[in-house]
Amino acid sequence: MELSWTTFILEAINFLVLVWLLKRLFYAPVKRAITERRAAVQKTLEDAEKARREAGDLKSRYEVRLQEWEQEKERQREEFRNELNDERTRQLKLIETSLKMEREKAEAREQKQAAERRANEEKQAIHQALQFTSRLLGDLASQELEDRIVDRTVQHIASGRDGLPSSFGPQSGSSRAVIVRSAYPLAEPRRNALTASLERRLGDNLPITFNVDQKLLAGLEIAIGSYVLRANLRDELEYFSAEQNHD
Repeated sequence: MELSWTTFILEAINFLVLVWLLKRLFYAPVKRAITERRAAVQKTLEDAEKARREAGDLKSRYEVRLQEWEQEKERQREEFRNELNDERTRQLKLIETSLKMEREKAEAREQKQAAERRANEEKQAIHQALQFTSRLLGDLASQELEDRIVDRTVQHIASGRDGLPSSFGPQSGSSRAVIVRSAYPLAEPRRNALTASLERRLGDNLPITFNVDQKLLAGLEIAIGSYVLRANLRDELEYFSAEQNHD
Protein backbone atom coordinates (compact mmCIF):
# COMPACT_ATOMS: atom_id res chain seq x y z
CA MET A 1 0.00 0.00 0.00
CA GLU A 2 1.47 3.23 -1.04
CA LEU A 3 1.72 6.16 1.31
CA SER A 4 -0.03 9.08 -0.15
CA TRP A 5 1.35 12.30 1.13
CA THR A 6 -1.76 14.01 0.11
CA THR A 7 -3.81 11.67 2.19
CA PHE A 8 -1.35 11.98 5.07
CA ILE A 9 -1.51 15.73 4.95
CA LEU A 10 -5.26 15.69 4.78
CA GLU A 11 -5.40 13.27 7.71
CA ALA A 12 -3.02 15.45 9.64
CA ILE A 13 -5.15 18.45 8.84
CA ASN A 14 -8.25 16.56 9.89
CA PHE A 15 -6.53 15.56 13.11
CA LEU A 16 -5.46 19.10 13.86
CA VAL A 17 -8.95 20.34 13.07
CA LEU A 18 -10.35 17.64 15.35
CA VAL A 19 -7.93 18.60 18.14
CA TRP A 20 -8.82 22.25 17.64
CA LEU A 21 -12.51 21.45 17.65
CA LEU A 22 -12.11 19.25 20.72
CA LYS A 23 -10.14 21.94 22.48
CA ARG A 24 -12.50 24.62 21.34
CA LEU A 25 -15.79 22.86 21.77
CA PHE A 26 -15.13 20.24 24.46
CA TYR A 27 -11.95 20.72 26.46
CA ALA A 28 -12.43 24.42 27.20
CA PRO A 29 -16.00 24.01 28.51
CA VAL A 30 -14.95 20.94 30.49
CA LYS A 31 -11.97 22.76 31.91
CA ARG A 32 -14.11 25.77 32.64
CA ALA A 33 -16.73 23.54 34.25
CA ILE A 34 -14.03 21.83 36.30
CA THR A 35 -12.62 25.18 37.34
CA GLU A 36 -16.03 26.48 38.24
CA ARG A 37 -16.78 23.28 40.11
CA ARG A 38 -13.48 23.47 41.94
CA ALA A 39 -14.19 27.13 42.78
CA ALA A 40 -17.68 26.20 43.95
CA VAL A 41 -16.28 23.39 46.07
CA GLN A 42 -13.64 25.73 47.46
CA LYS A 43 -16.29 28.35 48.21
CA THR A 44 -18.43 25.71 49.83
CA LEU A 45 -15.47 24.62 51.91
CA GLU A 46 -14.71 28.21 52.83
CA ASP A 47 -18.36 28.84 53.67
CA ALA A 48 -18.41 25.67 55.72
CA GLU A 49 -15.25 26.72 57.53
CA LYS A 50 -16.69 30.16 58.09
CA ALA A 51 -19.92 28.63 59.31
CA ARG A 52 -17.89 26.31 61.55
CA ARG A 53 -15.95 29.22 62.97
CA GLU A 54 -19.13 31.23 63.42
CA ALA A 55 -20.74 28.21 65.05
CA GLY A 56 -17.73 27.89 67.34
CA ASP A 57 -17.90 31.59 68.19
CA LEU A 58 -21.64 31.31 68.71
CA LYS A 59 -21.13 28.27 70.88
CA SER A 60 -18.48 30.09 72.89
CA ARG A 61 -20.72 33.13 73.29
CA TYR A 62 -23.62 30.86 74.20
CA GLU A 63 -21.52 29.06 76.78
CA VAL A 64 -20.33 32.38 78.22
CA ARG A 65 -23.89 33.69 78.18
CA LEU A 66 -25.13 30.49 79.75
CA GLN A 67 -22.51 30.78 82.47
CA GLU A 68 -23.41 34.42 83.01
CA TRP A 69 -27.08 33.48 83.10
CA GLU A 70 -26.38 30.79 85.69
CA GLN A 71 -24.46 33.32 87.74
CA GLU A 72 -27.26 35.85 87.32
CA LYS A 73 -29.82 33.23 88.38
CA GLU A 74 -27.73 32.35 91.40
CA ARG A 75 -27.40 36.03 92.28
CA GLN A 76 -31.14 36.56 91.90
CA ARG A 77 -31.84 33.44 93.95
CA GLU A 78 -29.50 34.77 96.64
CA GLU A 79 -31.20 38.18 96.55
CA PHE A 80 -34.58 36.49 96.71
CA ARG A 81 -33.48 34.38 99.66
CA ASN A 82 -32.17 37.48 101.41
CA GLU A 83 -35.35 39.42 100.67
CA LEU A 84 -37.40 36.44 101.81
CA ASN A 85 -35.40 36.22 105.03
CA ASP A 86 -35.72 39.98 105.55
CA GLU A 87 -39.46 39.83 104.90
CA ARG A 88 -39.81 36.81 107.21
CA THR A 89 -37.87 38.69 109.90
CA ARG A 90 -40.01 41.80 109.39
CA GLN A 91 -43.23 39.80 109.50
CA LEU A 92 -42.04 38.00 112.64
CA LYS A 93 -41.25 41.35 114.24
CA LEU A 94 -44.67 42.65 113.23
CA ILE A 95 -46.31 39.55 114.65
CA GLU A 96 -44.27 39.85 117.85
CA THR A 97 -45.14 43.55 118.11
CA SER A 98 -48.80 42.81 117.44
CA LEU A 99 -48.81 40.00 120.00
CA LYS A 100 -47.06 42.25 122.51
CA MET A 101 -49.60 44.99 121.90
CA GLU A 102 -52.45 42.49 122.23
CA ARG A 103 -50.93 41.18 125.46
CA GLU A 104 -50.51 44.72 126.75
CA LYS A 105 -54.09 45.54 125.74
CA ALA A 106 -55.32 42.35 127.38
CA GLU A 107 -53.31 43.14 130.51
CA ALA A 108 -54.60 46.72 130.44
CA ARG A 109 -58.17 45.44 130.05
CA GLU A 110 -57.64 42.98 132.88
CA GLN A 111 -56.11 45.70 135.06
CA LYS A 112 -58.92 48.08 134.15
CA GLN A 113 -61.51 45.42 134.85
CA ALA A 114 -59.77 44.54 138.10
CA ALA A 115 -59.60 48.24 139.02
CA GLU A 116 -63.26 48.65 138.11
CA ARG A 117 -64.12 45.60 140.19
CA ARG A 118 -62.10 46.96 143.09
CA ALA A 119 -63.67 50.40 142.63
CA ASN A 120 -67.13 48.86 142.46
CA GLU A 121 -66.37 46.75 145.49
CA GLU A 122 -65.02 49.81 147.30
CA LYS A 123 -68.05 51.85 146.23
CA GLN A 124 -70.31 49.05 147.31
CA ALA A 125 -68.46 48.79 150.60
CA ILE A 126 -68.56 52.56 151.11
CA HIS A 127 -72.20 52.63 150.08
CA GLN A 128 -72.98 49.91 152.55
CA ALA A 129 -70.88 51.73 155.14
CA LEU A 130 -72.76 54.95 154.42
CA GLN A 131 -76.04 53.13 154.70
CA PHE A 132 -74.89 51.63 157.96
CA THR A 133 -73.60 55.02 159.15
CA SER A 134 -76.85 56.67 158.10
CA ARG A 135 -78.87 54.13 159.99
CA LEU A 136 -76.47 54.36 162.94
CA LEU A 137 -76.52 58.16 163.01
CA GLY A 138 -80.23 58.09 162.49
CA ASP A 139 -80.45 55.87 165.51
CA LEU A 140 -77.97 58.09 167.39
CA ALA A 141 -79.69 61.33 166.41
CA SER A 142 -81.07 62.83 169.55
CA GLN A 143 -81.71 66.05 171.39
CA GLU A 144 -78.44 65.61 173.26
CA LEU A 145 -76.44 65.30 170.01
CA GLU A 146 -78.13 68.36 168.60
CA ASP A 147 -77.39 70.32 171.76
CA ARG A 148 -73.71 69.53 171.34
CA ILE A 149 -73.83 70.60 167.67
CA VAL A 150 -75.57 73.85 168.62
CA ASP A 151 -73.00 74.59 171.34
CA ARG A 152 -70.13 73.93 168.92
CA THR A 153 -71.78 76.10 166.24
CA VAL A 154 -72.16 78.96 168.71
CA GLN A 155 -68.45 78.67 169.56
CA HIS A 156 -67.44 78.71 165.88
CA ILE A 157 -69.61 81.75 165.13
CA ALA A 158 -68.22 83.58 168.15
CA SER A 159 -64.61 82.80 167.16
CA GLY A 160 -65.14 83.64 163.49
CA ARG A 161 -64.56 80.04 162.32
CA ASP A 162 -68.05 79.74 160.85
CA GLY A 163 -66.90 80.18 157.22
CA LEU A 164 -69.09 83.23 156.64
CA PRO A 165 -67.77 85.63 153.95
CA SER A 166 -65.92 88.70 155.21
CA SER A 167 -68.65 90.95 153.77
CA PHE A 168 -71.04 89.48 156.32
CA GLY A 169 -70.35 91.71 159.30
CA PRO A 170 -71.68 94.61 161.33
CA GLN A 171 -69.76 97.07 159.11
CA SER A 172 -71.68 95.96 156.01
CA GLY A 173 -74.51 98.26 157.03
CA SER A 174 -77.21 95.98 155.58
CA SER A 175 -79.69 93.86 157.44
CA ARG A 176 -80.26 90.31 156.45
CA ALA A 177 -83.05 87.96 157.39
CA VAL A 178 -81.77 84.89 159.18
CA ILE A 179 -83.63 81.57 159.25
CA VAL A 180 -82.45 78.93 161.70
CA ARG A 181 -83.72 75.40 161.25
CA SER A 182 -83.12 72.62 163.75
CA ALA A 183 -84.17 68.99 163.98
CA TYR A 184 -85.46 69.54 167.51
CA PRO A 185 -86.95 72.66 169.09
CA LEU A 186 -84.15 74.75 170.55
CA ALA A 187 -84.29 75.43 174.26
CA GLU A 188 -84.42 79.08 175.25
CA PRO A 189 -80.80 79.27 176.56
CA ARG A 190 -79.30 77.85 173.38
CA ARG A 191 -81.58 79.98 171.21
CA ASN A 192 -80.45 83.10 173.08
CA ALA A 193 -76.79 82.05 172.85
CA LEU A 194 -77.11 81.45 169.11
CA THR A 195 -78.91 84.78 168.63
CA ALA A 196 -76.24 86.61 170.54
CA SER A 197 -73.44 85.02 168.51
CA LEU A 198 -75.14 85.85 165.23
CA GLU A 199 -75.75 89.47 166.28
CA ARG A 200 -72.13 89.92 167.33
CA ARG A 201 -71.04 88.43 164.02
CA LEU A 202 -73.58 90.11 161.74
CA GLY A 203 -74.98 93.08 163.63
CA ASP A 204 -77.64 93.86 166.20
CA ASN A 205 -81.40 93.57 165.82
CA LEU A 206 -81.28 90.82 163.19
CA PRO A 207 -84.64 89.39 162.14
CA ILE A 208 -84.04 85.77 163.15
CA THR A 209 -86.66 83.06 162.58
CA PHE A 210 -86.41 79.64 164.23
CA ASN A 211 -88.04 76.60 162.57
CA VAL A 212 -88.01 72.85 163.17
CA ASP A 213 -87.08 70.46 160.33
CA GLN A 214 -86.84 66.83 161.45
CA LYS A 215 -85.21 65.86 158.13
CA LEU A 216 -82.00 67.38 159.47
CA LEU A 217 -81.80 64.40 161.86
CA ALA A 218 -79.73 66.45 164.32
CA GLY A 219 -78.12 69.86 164.09
CA LEU A 220 -78.69 73.23 162.46
CA GLU A 221 -79.16 74.86 159.07
CA ILE A 222 -78.72 78.64 159.18
CA ALA A 223 -79.79 80.60 156.07
CA ILE A 224 -78.42 84.17 155.91
CA GLY A 225 -79.81 85.58 152.70
CA SER A 226 -78.51 83.33 149.93
CA TYR A 227 -75.76 81.93 152.16
CA VAL A 228 -76.51 78.70 154.06
CA LEU A 229 -74.46 77.45 157.00
CA ARG A 230 -74.95 73.71 157.39
CA ALA A 231 -74.13 71.88 160.60
CA ASN A 232 -76.38 68.82 160.67
CA LEU A 233 -76.25 65.07 160.11
CA ARG A 234 -78.38 65.03 156.95
CA ASP A 235 -76.15 67.39 154.99
CA GLU A 236 -72.99 65.64 156.19
CA LEU A 237 -74.30 62.30 155.02
CA GLU A 238 -75.39 63.78 151.68
CA TYR A 239 -71.93 65.33 151.29
CA PHE A 240 -70.17 61.99 151.82
CA SER A 241 -72.62 60.28 149.45
CA ALA A 242 -72.03 62.96 146.79
CA GLU A 243 -68.25 62.64 147.17
CA GLN A 244 -68.51 58.89 146.78
CA ASN A 245 -70.67 59.18 143.66
CA HIS A 246 -68.25 61.76 142.22
CA ASP A 247 -65.27 59.44 142.77
